[in-house]
Amino acid sequence: MTYNGEIFNYREIRAELRDMGFSFSTVSDTEVLILSYIAWGKSFLNRLDGMFAFALFDPRNSLALIARDRLGVKPLYYTICDVGLLFASQPNALIRWPGLIRGPDIIGALSFLSYRAVVGARTLFAGISKLEPGHLLAIRNGRHTSERWWNLSERISRSKPDYSDIRRLFGSAVERQLVSDVPVAALLSGGLDSSILAYEASTRSQIRPICYTGKVEPADYDETAYAMEVAAEFGLTHRVVPIGEPSDVNAVAELVRLRGHPLGMHNETAMFTLAKAISKEHKVVLTGEGADEIFAGYSRLFRTPYDYNRSKIIAALPPALAQIARRRLGLGVHCSQLQFFLERYSYFPTDEIRSLAIDGRIRREHEMALFDHFSTQFAEAGGDFFSKISYVLVSTHLPALLEMVDNTTMAAGLEARVPYTDHQLVTAAMAMPGSQRLRWRSPIASVQALWHPVASFSERLDVSKFPLRREYRSVLPRSVLSRKKMGFPLPLGQWAVGEGATEYRRLLFDKDSPLGDLFDPAALRRWFEAGRRNPSDSFGRKFWLLANLGIFFKEVFS
Repeated sequence: MTYNGEIFNYREIRAELRDMGFSFSTVSDTEVLILSYIAWGKSFLNRLDGMFAFALFDPRNSLALIARDRLGVKPLYYTICDVGLLFASQPNALIRWPGLIRGPDIIGALSFLSYRAVVGARTLFAGISKLEPGHLLAIRNGRHTSERWWNLSERISRSKPDYSDIRRLFGSAVERQLVSDVPVAALLSGGLDSSILAYEASTRSQIRPICYTGKVEPADYDETAYAMEVAAEFGLTHRVVPIGEPSDVNAVAELVRLRGHPLGMHNETAMFTLAKAISKEHKVVLTGEGADEIFAGYSRLFRTPYDYNRSKIIAALPPALAQIARRRLGLGVHCSQLQFFLERYSYFPTDEIRSLAIDGRIRREHEMALFDHFSTQFAEAGGDFFSKISYVLVSTHLPALLEMVDNTTMAAGLEARVPYTDHQLVTAAMAMPGSQRLRWRSPIASVQALWHPVASFSERLDVSKFPLRREYRSVLPRSVLSRKKMGFPLPLGQWAVGEGATEYRRLLFDKDSPLGDLFDPAALRRWFEAGRRNPSDSFGRKFWLLANLGIFFKEVFS
């Protein structure tokens, strides 16, 4: 066996195996995995509580099994070549295999620009796939088959939501993930998710974790005061790490090389800086990723059903009045639920990307491949519109976020654990109706919001992540419960046209641009000059994605 990750309940499984007559020669969770397979076959996966990617070979029947954890905390990539199936934690390991042809996957590139991540089993490398979360590859006699060993939608349908379960399940997950041979640290922003994590860690460990906060500029976006208040409230040692702007193209290129993936989020360099600082004293850190996806923390996205219903009403109005209403509320033409959601979820519309590409390089069928991925997820989710959106964010958005966290921390020699992705907690939360996760502040609030765009009433007329706020309101400082989510401080639109992005612009517009085989340089320049007149953050995000794809192409394919 070769194995990456942690099995948090391996001691319990070990005791069960010992009762069955198995003996052990080590105290490692790896040996527990092997003996569990011998005892129960591949169904042993359902007994595991952990984050893992592993492969094992059974010489008794020449069978190899490659598996990945339920939510996709640990990544796993594979490719088929002349010697068989190769696999690794990152694709930039696979491309070093002699004779493997390097080339970009066009659909993967389109997916990255549209959604900041490559959805489904595709990657940015032609011929390299990723094993999706909760999936298993079985290889025998030169043939491989893929199957899903854990199905989120099936688990949700069997679960009965209960508010009281949330605190118990999360507390239990934190307690299990605090078990380590070395002291465990925690990331603390002073926001709701990390503050709850700090509380649970402080009450469930004899060795209280040290909390770390990244301090950014300008002061309006500095969260250290909130974090210091939370740390003091729970009696935790607190350390602050200065974080600079991610404008150094060399720093971004370094992380792209380490990740084998372009940076979809401009705070990835901040996470890497923080991870390097923490790794000087710790090897394990708890983080709060996952709460926004499972508890409806992204109000702009989770209020899409509300906007969809408003759009349906507007469609019945006289054209002139409908146009005024759509302009005021920022709504496009009424369409299917999936199209309506994707228009809001997309960072870079595919038709705009295609207008910048060399004729024929990005085609309609490439767009349809992405559309089909989300269509399949909507069908799997079942339920109402809110449930479908929630399912997509946990099945597609969250694994990409978790891979970013894993890559940036592991590159610094630090292991990140994410208790909010405990599969029992995720199932219980996802089984809750949307109205219990994202609540209106009062019965009249939904009516008050009718004539306002979501951005203007989010977190003012509604309450996100309500189950967490309800269950922890007695132990958290009031400032944590009442503060709004704080975005990343860098104004990307202004940055894109300023001096800090000079090297990025050169990367895109020079005659030897690494994106020259995919995008028309003249079209890119016209697009940039049009955006320069009014450099919105939306324009800045698109520029960031294009520039990072260029850095990736340069580092990997040049």
